[in-house]
Formats: sequence, C-alpha cells, structure tokens
Amino acid sequence: MSGLGRREASDLALGHSEIMLKPIKNLFRYLMKRRHRKIYRDGCVLSRFIARDVRRDVMILSAHDIDDGFIAARIRTTNVMYLSRGAVSSLGFGPPQRIALDQLWDWSGQPWGGLADGTSIADKI
Repeated sequence: MSGLGRREASDLALGHSEIMLKPIKNLFRYLMKRRHRKIYRDGCVLSRFIARDVRRDVMILSAHDIDDGFIAARIRTTNVMYLSRGAVSSLGFGPPQRIALDQLWDWSGQPWGGLADGTSIADKI
C-alpha cells in the first residue's frame, strides 16, 4: 500500500463505484436545490390538485430554510366540486406554519377526493 498514491488508496477503500456516484449525487442535490429556490419564492401562491377534486393552494411566506427542505407558508385545501355546487363556502388561508417540502402536497383522504379524513360531505346529510 505504500507504493499507492493517495487517490488509489481511497479508491480501494471506498470502491470504484462509490467514487463515481458521489459527484453525480452532488450534482442532483445541487439541481434540486436550485429548482426549489426557483419555484418556492417568497410571496408566491402555488396551486396543485392533490386529488381529483381537491386543490391545495400554498401562499409562501418565507423560503429562508429552503435548502433544509422547509418553508413557512399558509395553506388552503379546497374541494372544488363542493365549492362549485355551493355545499361549502370559500375559506381563507390557514395560519402560518413551517412545513417540509416533501409533505406539502400529501393528501390523507381518498384518491377520488372527498374530505381529508376519507369521508364525503354526502355522508353527513
């Protein structure tokens, strides 16, 4: 081992495939952080359908911790079918909260929509 250079010794210790994957992983991390900084900007309102008839609006208050995977936001989740039929009234945004980006678009209800607890407004009538 004394005849090997520093790089060759580390290649033997870590394995050649791990050496090749590290720069690729770092590149993907950099690209994802750059994409997050571009999308999640302070003051923006983002909307996305999280179920067939459920839309979530996110008002971004602060993206200071975006590199750590968190934003400060106010969230409004609306069943657009219930809203269009007049079954529910339009609600404002909820209170400010710090939320992880990987949980921002999660939906706990049924894939067809309904309410977040998995029931339907028709069940209550």
